[in-house]
Amino acid sequence: MKRNAPEYDAWNAQMLEQEPWQEPDRFSGQLPEQKSAGAARLLPLVLCVLLLVVLLAEGAFFWLRGRQLEWRNAVYVPDAQQSMQQADESFAFGPYQRAVKVGRQGEALGRITGIAQGEKIVRASVSLGVLNEAAWDCDGAFYLQCGGVYYPSLGSYQLEQEHPEWAMRALEGYELCGPGMEEGWVYFLVPESVSEGALWLHWLEKNEDYNTESVQAACVAVQFDQEVTGDD
Repeated sequence: MKRNAPEYDAWNAQMLEQEPWQEPDRFSGQLPEQKSAGAARLLPLVLCVLLLVVLLAEGAFFWLRGRQLEWRNAVYVPDAQQSMQQADESFAFGPYQRAVKVGRQGEALGRITGIAQGEKIVRASVSLGVLNEAAWDCDGAFYLQCGGVYYPSLGSYQLEQEHPEWAMRALEGYELCGPGMEEGWVYFLVPESVSEGALWLHWLEKNEDYNTESVQAACVAVQFDQEVTGDD
């Protein structure tokens, strides 16, 4: 058998000892300091993106929470013959032209036991003059409009367990049709963000079956930026 020349065997052995060919590393020329500097520049960007995501999620949560409060407390308000009235001035209201006055400056009373986070109690002062004749065929209601949402007034029953002193001065909707002079507060449960609104007085005419035939409404702008912590 023919054998390879000694020089040829030595060359083969040298080739086997060499490492296999690899793709050149294009970034092998970067120094370690340059690599760490690039990573350091990316870190603030990543943190900003994470912070933005957290803020968006938090904003969406509070927006949905506010909408849930609105949807839960909102009520249907029937169409009515509407009139706009000035606060702190007496005006004639309803078919019997009852004298009514609503104070412009309401009060924010904060939270009470049993209401959800993000809600508060507010109240507006209302004075009702004497009715010259009995009104048996009517019903009354108070609403507070904030944006496009109407909130019904709270009755004394809803207030007396936590604050009986509030309940004693709370005006109910039916008292709009009462014969005597009345003066007190109308209370509402609203989102904490509410600082003003439109107080609506509704006079609902009833037929013999006590179904609503017509509605008259008066609107007065009120503010609730004055916080009260006392029991008045």
